Amino acid sequence: MQDKIIEDIGFTLKIPLISVAKTSFNQGVEESAFGKDICDLFVKTGYGFYGSRYLPAYLNDFDLSGFKKILLIRDPRDIVVSHYFSMKNSHVIPPGKIGDTLSKNRQRLQEMDIDQYAIQQAPIFRKIIQRYSKIEDQLFKLFRYEDIVFKKRQWVADIISFLELELEDSKIEQIAKKHDIFPTKENPASHIRKVTPGDYKEKLQTATIGQLNECFKAILIKYGYEN
Repeated sequence: MQDKIIEDIGFTLKIPLISVAKTSFNQGVEESAFGKDICDLFVKTGYGFYGSRYLPAYLNDFDLSGFKKILLIRDPRDIVVSHYFSMKNSHVIPPGKIGDTLSKNRQRLQEMDIDQYAIQQAPIFRKIIQRYSKIEDQLFKLFRYEDIVFKKRQWVADIISFLELELEDSKIEQIAKKHDIFPTKENPASHIRKVTPGDYKEKLQTATIGQLNECFKAILIKYGYEN
């Protein structure tokens, strides 16, 4: 969702955008395959870079302090639920080795229930989210999925304001309306399966939620999800 909004902002304002994650995925290459040399891209001015689902290792030694950074966070318990359905049913399978890996994973998930998957994947997502602390500085803007999902216009306006760009209200409204999508009913086979936050409460067993609460405890507190 955020990717598409960023793309529309860039297109409207004629700002060239580069997504290493999206481009590599479409070519069947995992973003983690790149080394630190790719960081030479990021010193070019006049471009926007977007689309990473995690903080890739090639940024480990790259100084991001002089760049504006946007992060869209989500309740990690909803993340593991969403990821399960995406990997099992709806995620696009690209060509190449990454496609082979995703295909095998999809076959495996046909035999795995969601609780088992959530417990298995939780430590992986915890590590991914913990790494975001590297980019949290004075030029960092955090958005929570739960705060913006029903307020797309304000979200787009806040992105524009943070990036110190100028965009007419009518264009902001147009972009927000385009992406204000809410399925009338849940569709497990659709990539936009269910938008409403808190889905984990319906999908996971109480015992599983308890384990996730413990695994994600520090993250839930940090981002205001402990309640």
